[in-house]
Amino acid sequence: MRRLYYILQTLLRGHASSFVKLLSLTLGLTVGMLLFSQIAYELNYDRCYPEADRLAIVRVKMTNTVDKHTAYTGYDYTVYDAVAPTLAQDMAQWVESGTTVYPSDDKPVFYERRRLEGAQYLMVDTCFFRTIGIEVLRGNPQDLIRSDAAFVSESFARKTFGSDTDPVGKLLELDKRDTLTVCGVYRDMPHNSLLRHDFLASIHRNGGYYNGSGWAWNDMFYAILRLRNTADVTAVNSNLQRTVQQYTDTERDGWKYEYSVLPLPQKHTDDPDTRQRLLILGVLGFVIFFVSAMNYILVTIASLGNSAKAVGVHKCSGAGQGSIFAMSLVETGLFILVAAVLSVVLIGLCSDLVSEVLGVELRELFTWQTLWVPLLTVVLLLLVAGVLPGRMFARIPVTQLFRRYTDGKRGWKSTLLAVQFAGVSFVLGLLVFTILQYSLLMGRDMGIRLPGLVEAEGRLDYRKLENIYDYMRRRPYVEDATMSTSSVLWQYWTQGLYANNGDRLCTLNFNYVHYNYPDVMGIEIVEGRTMQKKFDLLVNEEVVCRMKWTDGAVGKRLNNVPDEWGTIVGVFRDVRNEGFESPQQAIVLVANPYANLVSEVRLKPPYDDNLHRLNAFVEETFPDVYLHFVPLADKVRDMYSNVSRFRNAVWLTSAFIMLIVLVGLIGYVGDETRRRSKEIAIRKVNGACVADILRLLMRGILRVAVPTVLAGTVAAWLVGRVWLGQFVEQAVVSPLWLVLLALLLLALVVAVVVLKAWRIANENPVLSIKSE
Repeated sequence: MRRLYYILQTLLRGHASSFVKLLSLTLGLTVGMLLFSQIAYELNYDRCYPEADRLAIVRVKMTNTVDKHTAYTGYDYTVYDAVAPTLAQDMAQWVESGTTVYPSDDKPVFYERRRLEGAQYLMVDTCFFRTIGIEVLRGNPQDLIRSDAAFVSESFARKTFGSDTDPVGKLLELDKRDTLTVCGVYRDMPHNSLLRHDFLASIHRNGGYYNGSGWAWNDMFYAILRLRNTADVTAVNSNLQRTVQQYTDTERDGWKYEYSVLPLPQKHTDDPDTRQRLLILGVLGFVIFFVSAMNYILVTIASLGNSAKAVGVHKCSGAGQGSIFAMSLVETGLFILVAAVLSVVLIGLCSDLVSEVLGVELRELFTWQTLWVPLLTVVLLLLVAGVLPGRMFARIPVTQLFRRYTDGKRGWKSTLLAVQFAGVSFVLGLLVFTILQYSLLMGRDMGIRLPGLVEAEGRLDYRKLENIYDYMRRRPYVEDATMSTSSVLWQYWTQGLYANNGDRLCTLNFNYVHYNYPDVMGIEIVEGRTMQKKFDLLVNEEVVCRMKWTDGAVGKRLNNVPDEWGTIVGVFRDVRNEGFESPQQAIVLVANPYANLVSEVRLKPPYDDNLHRLNAFVEETFPDVYLHFVPLADKVRDMYSNVSRFRNAVWLTSAFIMLIVLVGLIGYVGDETRRRSKEIAIRKVNGACVADILRLLMRGILRVAVPTVLAGTVAAWLVGRVWLGQFVEQAVVSPLWLVLLALLLLALVVAVVVLKAWRIANENPVLSIKSE
């Protein structure tokens, strides 16, 4: 207890250095815990289910038989609806059960005419609970055979119906059209899963599956199997292709379809882009964690001269090296304990910001199962930041009680400062890459005119929708309106694009649209004219390039397309419907006045105010219809949400590590000026001016800063180039940007040295010499 009293007194006397150490540890722990917990969260994807390693998902790899390139840059995890039940039946010796899952159509969910914001659902069959292993608390899973049945999670039931209300029998609405009856309740599952949902709806329709067509077409379902044993994945993969070939061709139209299964928990990390992102997040977390620890050690070592006499007193009183080491470790532990508390408070106060940066709710990020991650971070920080200073304090000889202690730890301090310079230059350099790439993605022309363009999705009767459109067009704030079967962004309906010799060239995206669609969307026609009659075709420049039409496309027909499709009447400039993270798609717009799944409206400025007026008008005038318009610009941002979150994580790390390094540099310069005050005074007595003194101090700092900043900048260049490799369209990052950043960082170092050393450089040398 007495030792604790001595430690607290020491901390209170050195309140300035104590504040610096506490600030460094708090910032480092905050970002370190967040980044490491995010990594743990993603590495545990789909491991929440009982015996999760026995779950496997079916995937298919499409390889072109001519040039051997693969579609989808790897595997496609959506297959036919018949795959799961067929494999469960034909491979029963290895497959215990199988379930077919259809990702929701993202229809808005209503309860008592009130929209449930953010509600997510999946469409599943009666085998879902048995296959996945989710515990059903109420109800019979076989009730899912009814097309209007739904099962809700515990938390969704409490949030929607109230904790004291029985949810069974309650009615939910999808898109104000389809009514679902709640038939049961199941236990909540974490959200770090491919199968993320708040409730489940039945996939069964008229003896088949919703939107399913057996082995014929519409490969848009997840097929998930529960194997009898973990090792059975090898046997399934050995026999899967032969089993599938009994029901469908695995080689057609110049493409080979190779089926396999992958353990479900491995799917998330099987993506190379995910692994790369997590690796870089780990590097960022390690850098700020290590820099904060090094800054703590740097400040602690700088105080050795002031603490030497106290150590001598303890040793004269009988304390051994072990006791001194323990006292130092306890002191570090107190700092880290307080820093951990402050980190938790800081994260709690900024919970909304943290959720936005990481894309994960705090309650999902920090659970009882993942609490070991922040605790391990705290323990590692204690070991890294506590052992080295403790050993140094323990080795101070007792004779320092009787003479002034001059530490010889300049090499240590220079090394610690070098680590910080390298860390901050690395993180800031990586920040340049993320900012430029995100700016490229958001700033590039998508091929449509985004300002004022809003969109709503919803399947409505064509005649009713036409009536709504007539009303909307009369609004003074509406410029024009149109309809289509697919959103202008994301993937359209697809089929093959075939050359004249019958070879399949690529996937053709097609979208049925109204005649005025190009005008409303701002799509530029570069050849021919716009659509005027049903089944007129507009193709993009990519189609012309793929077909190698050098004599123009107008008047030609596409091969292997529906018979009713007409001829090509025009060519439009490429539209990046899947964004700049994917290659340019071949697209055809097919004129059809009955297209009615997606509604697009072009507003007059001011866009935000008029969007609010439009939604209010539709809701008030047509209360039985749900059409909620959102800006297309918001959908573009959603397309690049992963890039945005990664950029924000780097921003956060950069801000914190910059603050840590600046605090450490200020402390280092202050310590150097105190340590060399007599030397500076003597130099001034011998004629040195203020500039000479500043150059003396800057020379020592720059000798450390220049090579380490250069090393950190080179590391940022190498890692940044690797990160850019995941994008089809990459920002051009000139090395001059990083060179300029390095020079600015060195200029900041010089500025800190000048500001911190200015007083001692101008001080009367007599004052320093007199205190000798």
